[in-house]
Amino acid sequence: MKFIKYVFVIMVILLCNLFIFSFVYGEESMKGVVIANDVNVREEPKIESAVVNTLKLGEYISAVDNSGEWVGVALNDGKIGWVNNKLIVMVDYEKDLIKKGIVKANCLNVRQEPNGDANIIQKIEGGLEVTITKENEGWYGLLLDNEKEGWVSSEFVTIKNNYKKAKITGNNVNMRANPSDTGEIVKTIGADSDILIKDFQDSWYHIITADQQEGWIYKDYVKILLNDQSTSRGGSRSSLGVEVINFAKQQLGKRYVYGSNGPNTFDCSGFTSYVYKNIGIKLPRVSRDQAKAQNGVKVSKDDLRAGDLVFFNSNGSGQVSHAGIYIDNGQFIHASSGSAMSVIISSFNDGHYNKRYVTARRFF
Repeated sequence: MKFIKYVFVIMVILLCNLFIFSFVYGEESMKGVVIANDVNVREEPKIESAVVNTLKLGEYISAVDNSGEWVGVALNDGKIGWVNNKLIVMVDYEKDLIKKGIVKANCLNVRQEPNGDANIIQKIEGGLEVTITKENEGWYGLLLDNEKEGWVSSEFVTIKNNYKKAKITGNNVNMRANPSDTGEIVKTIGADSDILIKDFQDSWYHIITADQQEGWIYKDYVKILLNDQSTSRGGSRSSLGVEVINFAKQQLGKRYVYGSNGPNTFDCSGFTSYVYKNIGIKLPRVSRDQAKAQNGVKVSKDDLRAGDLVFFNSNGSGQVSHAGIYIDNGQFIHASSGSAMSVIISSFNDGHYNKRYVTARRFF
């Protein structure tokens, strides 16, 4: 009888442990896929820590924690190991434990605690890309350059997709519609082209190109940018404005077609939406809604900087009816419905646009 009671107690304990493990690593974990080969899993979230396991390309993991740029993954022995965030793509990116965001305020206070009365420990300029490691009732916890943590109001940060950056390593590489060498060829991509990794399946990377086309590339032609420096922490200057303008200029000369939003033809708000989508920022579809979008902030004409959206009353109605992207020195790029009927660069000094200017908005 005592033996039966003993066995019963042991079974209860095992079931309880199984329940706890399932809750922690099932309900609260996030599924991710490894996007590089022979990825080291470390004992602690730092590069000098001991390696406790190795993950293969395409292997799935359960993310259960994060520490700065490191993701805690569930190991078979019930412990947690740590992997560099740049080597994992989450299956559902909206549930990513580590997010990226763009500061949309001119100057954002970073506080010691997640409340408006806490001490200010740092200030971050508008346009910076930041690493978000925690969320707490309208506040984001940021990883700062000194490895410390600070808190900012989520109202002033726009979340962007945390897809991982990579480059094409072959010449004229075929991007296919599905992960198979018999899949339809969507386009060919040149060597050293920048891409984003969205997923990995059966030896194929699901990628997004610079012109926002999606497709699949065989693994042998992709290099993950582990040491890429364009993603900043709080306090490092982002080049997003330059990135926006460079991408916008790649569309120069493409035809204006009313109701079109790319990739080969645009109307004015379709053009701004398309360009902003390239950096992970979603805009309303029409210009009048973009001019008052809640994920942006109004800026004065004297405070414009590269990448800001500028709006005009082009039809004499008194309401916003045209949009463009500010470059610098009074110039902006837009999909013009005028005589050019294409994506062009214009100047505020032009009498028409100077008189028709309405407002501007900043989204990063």
